[in-house]
Amino acid sequence: MAHHERRLAIYYAIMFGTMGMTSPFFTPWLASLGVDAKLTGVIVALPSIAMVLTTVYLGSLADRLNDWRTAIIASDCAVLVLLSWLLFRSEVLDIVVVWTLTGLLVAAKIPIVDAATCSVLRRQGGEYGRIRAIGSVGFVGALLLAGRLFDAVGFEQFIVLLVSGAAIRAIASTRLPRFREPATIDREPVLFAETLVNEPVTVANLSAPSGNLASSTASFTSPSLQGELRYTGFLLVLIGAALINASHAFFVGFGILQWLDSGISKSTASMLFASAVIAEILLMWKFAALSRRFSARYCMLVAALSGLLRWGLSTLALPVIALFFLQTLHALSFGLLFVATVSFIARRVDDTNAARAQSLYATLTTGALAVALILSGMLYQRLGIHGYWIMAVMCVSGATVILASFLTGLEEESPQPG
Repeated sequence: MAHHERRLAIYYAIMFGTMGMTSPFFTPWLASLGVDAKLTGVIVALPSIAMVLTTVYLGSLADRLNDWRTAIIASDCAVLVLLSWLLFRSEVLDIVVVWTLTGLLVAAKIPIVDAATCSVLRRQGGEYGRIRAIGSVGFVGALLLAGRLFDAVGFEQFIVLLVSGAAIRAIASTRLPRFREPATIDREPVLFAETLVNEPVTVANLSAPSGNLASSTASFTSPSLQGELRYTGFLLVLIGAALINASHAFFVGFGILQWLDSGISKSTASMLFASAVIAEILLMWKFAALSRRFSARYCMLVAALSGLLRWGLSTLALPVIALFFLQTLHALSFGLLFVATVSFIARRVDDTNAARAQSLYATLTTGALAVALILSGMLYQRLGIHGYWIMAVMCVSGATVILASFLTGLEEESPQPG
């Protein structure tokens, strides 16, 4: 691995590793402070709402800097300063403001990091997939270590771990390579979501303070893309996929908390959460060819059926070993859904507009996820584990919308060899 690749790999491991240490445990930490589930759902959803409104604009500002590295360092340092505030004051209002602002900064930074990494790898050589995979490994490893740590010391040290991770991340950002020379700067705003078209958006991203960004639907101006959007079926499929994706909100927001409330240890809960991530990564790694061999819409329906089964079984008081097997369904309910949706859009929109179409889906997904997170807080407070039934209903609703697309005349794509 070349020197610039090692620097990037280290940063990705630290970036996602520090997320893995704290983000999945954010909800249980709030519960330990006495914050009710209804308010928790709102707090967890706020970064997603903020990112839909502002992050593309922030990404455009970053693109005007002499080097993306400056924006990454500035973001990490700002996150460190904001999180440090919680060392001195950690009332609910402080947490709401800090978590929303840091989530927004992370949302703005991740697409910039991806864009910058792809840029330098194109010039100097290297594989983005390998570096991104190292980030996922970092997330899983840190998640497992954090589970053991919280088992030993409880959540009293959550803020210390949160700030320590931010400090390590800020230091690591200063070791990033220079991504571009001033002469290469394009002064036109860039939609950074365009760099993410082929990147798997994992549960690691969803469980962080924010996920990947989307551009506004107002950016769709191409006649060819408008032609596609005239097909009601095209939009129905995207809406259905967004509903199925948002059904994971209860798991992402309250899965670990529910396991802890049922008597499962923090280290075991971290292993359960990590097993879902690992299953998804394995599917993305080994079976991405599914998107070329099978109908995207049928794959989405399989994802919906898997989600229905997963959330239905999640309402039962299953033994831990059964819960581990249950988490493997994440590969289908989430991983297969993502691969299928990317394939669906790519086969119907020309290359000049594919990224914007992906951004439309990302906008729908992020909005639906934010609403589902708020709903999940209400459900967990009122129904506990049975809130998963509403997530199952979302899967059925998503599948129904996708099935309706078959009645609109939207042609079925032909499987591709390979």
